[in-house]
Amino acid sequence: MRPGSSGVAVARQVGLMLLTLLAISVVTFVATNTKSPEGIARSVLGRTVSQEQVAAYVRQQGLDRPLPQRYATWLGDFVRGDWGVSAVTQRPVRDDILPRLVRTLILSMIALAVAVPVSIAVGVYMARSAGTWKDLSLLIGSVVVAGMPEFVIGIGLLLLFAVTLGWLPVDSAALTFGTPVEQLKAYVLPSLTLVLAIVPYIARFARGAAREAFGAPYVQAAVLRGLTRRRVIWDHAMRNAAAPLVNVIAINLLWLLSGVIVVENVFAFPGIGQALVAGIGNADTITVQAIALVMGAMFVAISLIADLLVVYFNPRLKGAR
Repeated sequence: MRPGSSGVAVARQVGLMLLTLLAISVVTFVATNTKSPEGIARSVLGRTVSQEQVAAYVRQQGLDRPLPQRYATWLGDFVRGDWGVSAVTQRPVRDDILPRLVRTLILSMIALAVAVPVSIAVGVYMARSAGTWKDLSLLIGSVVVAGMPEFVIGIGLLLLFAVTLGWLPVDSAALTFGTPVEQLKAYVLPSLTLVLAIVPYIARFARGAAREAFGAPYVQAAVLRGLTRRRVIWDHAMRNAAAPLVNVIAINLLWLLSGVIVVENVFAFPGIGQALVAGIGNADTITVQAIALVMGAMFVAISLIADLLVVYFNPRLKGAR
C-alpha cells in the first residue's frame, strides 16, 4: 500500500458521501414540492381558507419563485443551521427535531449495544453446536421471530409487560415530563422490540461466519498449538470473521433507523420517527424535508463508518481502495 493512499481513499469516500447527500436533498425537495404552490398552501392551511390567505402564504414562504431557486435557498439555509419554521406548530423546526433526534439515537444505540453481543454469542453457540437439536431449534426460532413485523413484536411485548404484568408503562410519554426512573423505563419496551427484530438476522449470519472461520487452517493451527478454546474462538476465528459481520451490523443499523419509525409510533415514543409520520399527516413540508435530510445524513455516515471498519478488520482490502 502506497503512503497516503489511505487518506486518498477516505477523501474519496467522503466526497461520495457528500454527493449522495446532495442527491438525497434534491430528491427530498422535489418529492415534497410536487404540488402547485397553491396546493401546498391549501394542504397546510386547510381547504376552507380564502384565496387572499393562500396568496399571502405563497408569498411568505417564497412558493412563487422558481423551483431551482427555492431549492438553492432551502439547502443554503439548512447548511447554515436554519431549518425553517413549521407552518403547523409555528416553531423553529430545528428546535423541535434535535431533542427528538437525540432520543431516537439513544434508543437505537441501546438496541444495538444489546443486540450485537447477544447475536454474536448466539451465532457462535449455534456454530459450535452445528447439526444438533440445539442449533436446529435456534435456527427455527430465529426464522419465526424474523418473520414477525416490528409492530407485531411491539404489540406483543406491550400486552405482556405493560397490560398483563404492569411492569412497564404503556407509552413513552414519561420521556417529556417523567422522573429519571420513569424515563429509563420508557426506553425498555421500544429497545427490546428493536433487539428482538435485529438479533435473528445478525445471529444467523454470525453462525455462518463462525462456521467458516472454525474450519480455516489458521484456526486448526491455533488448536494444535494448544491454545484455549476461548482464545481460539475470539482471538483467531471471530477476529477474522469480523469484516463481514461489520457489514451485516451496518446494514441492520440502517434498517434500525427506518424500523424505529414503526416502533416509535407503536409506543408513542417522542422521537424523530414519530415526528416524520406526524409531519406527513399534517402536510408539514418544512419538517418532513428536514427530517428526511437528517436521516439521509445518518444513513450515509453509517455506511462510511462501516466501510472504514471493514478495512480496519481486513487490512488486505486497503490496497484495493
